[in-house]
Amino acid sequence: MCIVFFAYWTILEYSYGQTIGKKILNLKVTNIYGKSPDLKGIIISSFGKAFLLPIDVLLGWIFTNDKRQRIFSKLGDTLIIKIKNPEENKENIKYKRD
Repeated sequence: MCIVFFAYWTILEYSYGQTIGKKILNLKVTNIYGKSPDLKGIIISSFGKAFLLPIDVLLGWIFTNDKRQRIFSKLGDTLIIKIKNPEENKENIKYKRD
């Protein structure tokens, strides 16, 4: 089952920047510069979620940074951002901490 989740997250986040749940919640995956992440970063982040989520979250809480990234998100240089207006130009997305 982990492989199915890994494929789901990797394909949707790389192709669209969002999974179905992220789309509903107006969230998007970007790189640390607010641009589309590369495939390597998505694979690293998805691997952590699919196979090592409890460890990834626990270590993320302990070693968190100001961007609130999980460990595998840090390793993959990815961020989850909130899209304030989903219809706006998607190239001008910038990270802002809530």
